[in-house]
Amino acid sequence: MTSASRAISNVYRIGAVARLTGISADTLRIWERRYNLVEPQRSEKGGRLYSQDDVARLTRIKALVDQGHAISTLANLDADELGERLSRAQPHNMPETGGGRHDVCVVGQAITVRVENVSGMPDGLELTGMYPDLDAFLADDRHCDSLVIEFPFLDRHIVHRLQQPELSRRAKQLIVIYAFSPSNILRQTNRLRIHTERAPIAIDHLWQLCVGAMSKPLDWKPSEFQPDLVSNEVAPKRLFTPQHLAALSQVTSALKCECPNHMSSIIETLVAFEQYSTQCENDTRKDAALHSYLHVMTAKARWIMEVALEKLAEVEQIDIKELTHPLR
Repeated sequence: MTSASRAISNVYRIGAVARLTGISADTLRIWERRYNLVEPQRSEKGGRLYSQDDVARLTRIKALVDQGHAISTLANLDADELGERLSRAQPHNMPETGGGRHDVCVVGQAITVRVENVSGMPDGLELTGMYPDLDAFLADDRHCDSLVIEFPFLDRHIVHRLQQPELSRRAKQLIVIYAFSPSNILRQTNRLRIHTERAPIAIDHLWQLCVGAMSKPLDWKPSEFQPDLVSNEVAPKRLFTPQHLAALSQVTSALKCECPNHMSSIIETLVAFEQYSTQCENDTRKDAALHSYLHVMTAKARWIMEVALEKLAEVEQIDIKELTHPLR
């Protein structure tokens, strides 16, 4: 393959970038025109062609915009500065969202070539095996945390193969990349809790899916109550609106349980007490210190439950954005 053809094979058209990043095509055009966020190549017919670096940059910017950052303040930041802002986005004194080592194996002729040609992985991820097909992986005895398998299409035979006990024994998470699939097959993989992504997929986005499945040790201590000091600690922002919680409480989970309903109810109760604690009468400074402490601690408990609800929605493929508009 020539260098020119290799360059063309590693680019994405605007529709694919919109799907990978969550930024609509119209917004991408506006942001590029106003803020010059990226400079995509052009096809012979003038269509935009984005590199993997472009997709990674846009993904980071979208995450920061969702957290409340103004797009104008992000436009001139490089990759390291964007990463630093994302790392600072974790609420104060809250559990880390990742940690430890996470082994990744990749299966598929095309995806292994793309992975091999991309340098660097997020901290904690280790690429421990690459295989041309599923038979080659099964012939080995390697275990991994995330197993990424690429297929040109999905059908009943492939889904049956993905249910082999050997796969669940040797991989904690399956990520399946496909080009084409009937909708009923995708519904079946959803019920089996197999994560599917339609090709093309940016390698940076693939690594983020693996990072999201990393173990999350809670090496965290709650704030210490100081009766003579009114806390100035900032409470975590809410992740869901009341409309969000009401809508989620009506969702039937693919787990055939009512977890979204119960978790939404718990969060609503915590939100109510969080608000109540700010309205309590304070006759002394010690009263103020106590209610300030209760407010912050309740907000943290609410935030932890919101993060858990987000993970439930992700696993169950509940599209929260379709329900209503989030706060962030």
